[in-house]
Amino acid sequence: MSPPSLPARRFRISAPMVIGLMVLVAIIAGLVFWQTRPKAPKDPYRTAAVARGDLTKTVSASGTLQALVTVEVGSQISGQIKQVLVDFNDEVTKGQVMATLDPQTYVSRVNQSQANVAASNASLKQAQANAAKAKADYDRAKFLYDRGITAKAALDAALAAWKVSQAGIDSARASISQSQAAMAVNQVDLGRTTIMAPIDGVVVDRQIEPGQTVAASLSSPVLFKIAQDLSKLEVKITVDEADIGQVKEGQTVKFTVDAFPEDTFEGVVTQVRKQPETSANVVAYIVLAEAENPGGKLLPGMTANADIVVEQRRDVVKVPSAALRWKPADTTAGQRGGQGGGPGAGGPGGPGGPGGPGQGAGGGQGGQGRGGGMAGRLLAELDLDAGQKTKAEAIFAEARQKAMSAGDGDRRKAMRASMEAAFTQLEPILKPDQKAKLVAIRARMAAQQGQRRGGMSAGVVYVLRKNKPEPVAVRVGATDGSNTEIVSRDLKPGDQVITGGGPRAKLQLQGGGMPGAAPPRVRM
Repeated sequence: MSPPSLPARRFRISAPMVIGLMVLVAIIAGLVFWQTRPKAPKDPYRTAAVARGDLTKTVSASGTLQALVTVEVGSQISGQIKQVLVDFNDEVTKGQVMATLDPQTYVSRVNQSQANVAASNASLKQAQANAAKAKADYDRAKFLYDRGITAKAALDAALAAWKVSQAGIDSARASISQSQAAMAVNQVDLGRTTIMAPIDGVVVDRQIEPGQTVAASLSSPVLFKIAQDLSKLEVKITVDEADIGQVKEGQTVKFTVDAFPEDTFEGVVTQVRKQPETSANVVAYIVLAEAENPGGKLLPGMTANADIVVEQRRDVVKVPSAALRWKPADTTAGQRGGQGGGPGAGGPGGPGGPGGPGQGAGGGQGGQGRGGGMAGRLLAELDLDAGQKTKAEAIFAEARQKAMSAGDGDRRKAMRASMEAAFTQLEPILKPDQKAKLVAIRARMAAQQGQRRGGMSAGVVYVLRKNKPEPVAVRVGATDGSNTEIVSRDLKPGDQVITGGGPRAKLQLQGGGMPGAAPPRVRM
């Protein structure tokens, strides 16, 4: 007997299975999208447009606002303040009474001196009377002596008494003058109990109150400060010694204050002081500038953040300063690698560069002396093939011979001229990428030598063309820190110069040079 058959089971898909399948499909779709998505270029270049406009070079410094003329009003005598007639911010005119001191002591001194004058006058009258009596006694003694009645001694005594009485008159008169002088001094001191404004202006400081005692025995105490004219103010700017050579009288000063950060005020440099100020071994110089005070916004004592305009260039071609600092990674690596072995350049001679023969790419026998090593390093950066290398070595050998034939005084100048001529002869045998490298090399050499052409130094910027940086030699002028003036026949406003980004340099450098080594310095 066969076993009974079991009923067939239906396959059911549960909800968790459905959710799991959906998650799996989503993950697969995400992976496919991730692998097939359009990838952004690695290490994109950052560029900026060459522009035309004005360029202002400034020297930044901080300073303090102060009145053009500030007078400290003091007291020449001691005493107690009786009245204070002005307050802060009051406008005063010359001769206006500002305060008074208790005058009682000085009134008494004047009265005493007047009494002394009166006493001196009385003494004079007494001396005059005594002199008249002495004169009469002398006349009588002389009359008697002439008739032989009295002795000569009596006449002499009368004469002496008369002369003494006359001296008494002179003494009394001198005493009167002395008393009058003392009275005048006391009257002046009495007048000084009234404190008056010496100039027209505004009271910016008051340091006294009624009842306060002023002691002027050692120094004159300051009671008030008057600013003569606040329609104009003076900016006292502290300029670092590194920048003071650029600052001249008559230059424009633009500054802001914390109280009005949105407003920019202007002034003119009126004085550059030659006396240095040293603080913590930092040397600075004081520059004074005069500025208008529109609406009376500016107040003495405010801190000014000043920019002194030392140079202005109108309608010039300019690029961001970062474009002059940027260098492509391969150029930097090549410059560093050139510090390795010196490749063969020129005829027989000693070992190559500092690394000796055979070190780094293309290491071999060096050139002839210092010039051969220099030419070898430059040619290594150009990555020449064998044919180009032979022609280049001949060009540089001829340049060295011309330079060596010059006199000692002109040899350096002749070397620069011969190298420039050699570069010009070298250019036709180079490939486009090698020509670009040559432009960068020449710009770097000019910068190292500090050459000046028409007041401008040499530099190089890189233009992005066909997604590759191409060097363009430029002459560099004034800069405001953010932008720099340039002159170049190959650049015009609107061109895009590279300011940053790009692929990074590889860790393994060509030529076996050590990472971080500086570019070779070129001597000519």
